[in-house]
Amino acid sequence: MKVLHRLYRKYVAKSFLVVLLLFTFTGCMRTPTTGNSSLRTANEAFYQTLESLQGKKLAGQTIFPEMPSALLAGQPVSIEVASCTKSEMRIPIYVGEKVFRTLILERTATGFFLKHEIKKENGQTHEINLYGGQTKGNGTAFMQFFPADTYTKNLLSLSAPSIWTLAFSSDYSTFSYLVEKDGKLEMQIDFNVNDYLATTANKTEQRSKR
Repeated sequence: MKVLHRLYRKYVAKSFLVVLLLFTFTGCMRTPTTGNSSLRTANEAFYQTLESLQGKKLAGQTIFPEMPSALLAGQPVSIEVASCTKSEMRIPIYVGEKVFRTLILERTATGFFLKHEIKKENGQTHEINLYGGQTKGNGTAFMQFFPADTYTKNLLSLSAPSIWTLAFSSDYSTFSYLVEKDGKLEMQIDFNVNDYLATTANKTEQRSKR
């Protein structure tokens, strides 16, 4: 999976038809979308693959950057598709037992919208919250790309393009979270789809909105 970021632009530059994956699912229902049929098929496949992981906590590893001083280097990382509806998934990223970020993946008429929810230790909403962006029609059954939107650029005072990527390896054995700024990879965390950890107990939570 270390080579994933080297394949990044290959998938952006070349579109391809994908066969719709067949899953038996209960938590999510398909949401009709408009636009190109092959893109709808790819987005549907991506969403269903993630949905199939609902309730499973996956062990992860920080792949980049590798230096010991990096933000999450050497710390136990995991991810979980904690909840899923026909229009939204909530995917916490854990460092140890604490939530580092909750990825909120929303379905739209043209693709997906990704937001990052951050809470303080006391459960209150962090000042830096719900940043992310909308897909631009270049997603596949394996990868979805989220360029920073205007809200995010203003919130984070971004002077260079930023892109978040959610991706599966070609054999679906690895799920990755990547951050790119100004055309350079800033972070890559890989999660082993075949390594399940104990799931967290369901609990009521206060959700952020924007």
